[in-house]
Amino acid sequence: MNLVKLLFISACMVFATTAVAKDAAPLNATTEYAFVGHLGAFDAEGRLLAWEGTTSGDIEGVIRWWMVVPFSITGQVTHFEERWEIWDVNMTFLLLEGYNAGTTTNRPGKSGVWRSNGIVTYVNPGFPELDEWLGRHMHESGEFSWFIQGELPFLGTGIFRVN
Repeated sequence: MNLVKLLFISACMVFATTAVAKDAAPLNATTEYAFVGHLGAFDAEGRLLAWEGTTSGDIEGVIRWWMVVPFSITGQVTHFEERWEIWDVNMTFLLLEGYNAGTTTNRPGKSGVWRSNGIVTYVNPGFPELDEWLGRHMHESGEFSWFIQGELPFLGTGIFRVN
């Protein structure tokens, strides 16, 4: 097969894959979470389990955020990278997983706010209805209260969206 034909077929495959992904509806969920970083749980790559909570909406389950430490802090803004997981409600099956990066802002006298963007890197093959989300971009954001203002976060709510 000549190179031009191979490039044309490859371009058609990329276009077809992109068209399917754009036609799929977004996945939307709300999140409620608690800070658990003080418990000192780490994954095999050394990321700290910082937040754990629930999702409701298009996907119901348990969500966990494993953060790369140390964080980068500039003034009132913390820059972070993390791995996130969404499990079924019984924590039996890992449904979705991905990576993202974002910022948390400490607003003195107010709740903290955060936002991040990333990508879905894993879908459980036992749940084919989730296949369309693999490789898709995601966004999440939220607000949280402080246990100790500016030092120790407590509880929060937010949104989780896969586009």
